[in-house]
Amino acid sequence: MTGSDQPTLGRSGPTFDRRQLLGAGALALGLVSVPGLLTACGGGGGTGGAPAAGGEVLAWYWGEQEAAGMKGFFEDAVKKYNQAGRDKAGNVRAVLQESDTLYTAFRTAAEAKKGPDVQFFWGGTQALEDVWMGHVAPLDDLMPKAWMDKVNKDARRETFWNGKQWGLPFYEINTAWAYNKKMFERAGLDPKNPPASWDDFIAALTALKKSGVVPLGAGFKDAYLGGWLISYFGAQGFDSIDDAIAPFRGDVEYSGEKYVGWLDRIKELIDRGFFNDDVLSLDLYQGQQLFESQKVAITNSVQPQIVGFQRKLGVDTVGAMLSPAWGPGKLARFFPGGSQVLTVTSFSPRKGRAAQFLQYLHEPAVMKAMYDACGAIAPDTRFDPAWLNTEVDKQMAELKLTLPTIWYQYYYPFPFERDGVTPGVQQLFQPQGSVKTAVDMMQQSIKKWNREQPAQVKAYKQWQLLG
Repeated sequence: MTGSDQPTLGRSGPTFDRRQLLGAGALALGLVSVPGLLTACGGGGGTGGAPAAGGEVLAWYWGEQEAAGMKGFFEDAVKKYNQAGRDKAGNVRAVLQESDTLYTAFRTAAEAKKGPDVQFFWGGTQALEDVWMGHVAPLDDLMPKAWMDKVNKDARRETFWNGKQWGLPFYEINTAWAYNKKMFERAGLDPKNPPASWDDFIAALTALKKSGVVPLGAGFKDAYLGGWLISYFGAQGFDSIDDAIAPFRGDVEYSGEKYVGWLDRIKELIDRGFFNDDVLSLDLYQGQQLFESQKVAITNSVQPQIVGFQRKLGVDTVGAMLSPAWGPGKLARFFPGGSQVLTVTSFSPRKGRAAQFLQYLHEPAVMKAMYDACGAIAPDTRFDPAWLNTEVDKQMAELKLTLPTIWYQYYYPFPFERDGVTPGVQQLFQPQGSVKTAVDMMQQSIKKWNREQPAQVKAYKQWQLLG
């Protein structure tokens, strides 16, 4: 869920694009050719009974940029942890990382084997890349299984690889479509029941357009809308999340209705004129601003951003809906969410102490403090839904209980989006754009990834999902 100017989770202003940074960082550091990449399986493990090393536990974290208030929460949590003497061997020191150096600074530290004991990553494959580079220690020997089982399984699945848990889910990144209830009502639609099926979606968009409203507001100039669209619609042909990674393990070809049928639906939206005419001239966040200024009826968004829309325009104006179902798979109706993670570094001499601090962040009082401070929700069964204090948060929590969760972007390798999804979907908005060309681009991007990144391919072949 990305966008160069998009406030991906927070209630504050624009941020940068994480995928762009990841791609540049991975190439610059030679991720694809790191020898011994799969030695991460045992690269750091547990403490082995060694005494806990003294000194500060250094935590490099991120989140203020997308969850305004995270900095204040994290610093206060560390202060209370230290004042209570929770770690008898020393204190924790937290350092907020800059967006544009989050990965590059960490990888420089990892190569020198000197730096943070705790490291923040964006979720899924955006964290697993550093697991595969051997920079992260598995958590299995550092935290009790009974404790870990309290953390949401869907969230843990994103960074569960080769039979081990590598990332501890920190907070959720949930998405939806924001829609204007008053525009729906003026178009003769039921504002309390947004469309759930593809046919109903097309009918609703047609009615909105007929009423003089631009149905869908979006921006694709910065190239990141493709990652949203594939994550909203591209997994609807799947019966399980395993189907998401099968083409990258080499089990199946990325073809057929199951994998590429979503492109026909995007083309239908374009051909029917449901998007704003200047979609290719606007960045993603600018497209979302069209909704905030009430120039369009619907836009792609993230949960707390929708909270912000409601606070500005009113609960009676703004609603949230999931992507309408077109697909034949069991995941046709799903909850679109992922999680950001904290990890223990493989080079830390204080792994046990670092893990202890991570467990502290999942204590009920601390999770509540995080939500109160910045609206970030910890994916943990110990998080009490009674703490939720906005209509959108309550609605999304109820939906999540009844639907399978997947954010497709957290399961495929970045080059697939950069070289296939982005240009493939972008050209659909051009007069001569075609689904066939988009499919060809995506298939070629997978072949290119196989040629250029054999270590990642090998890692995918070892990726068996958490049940």
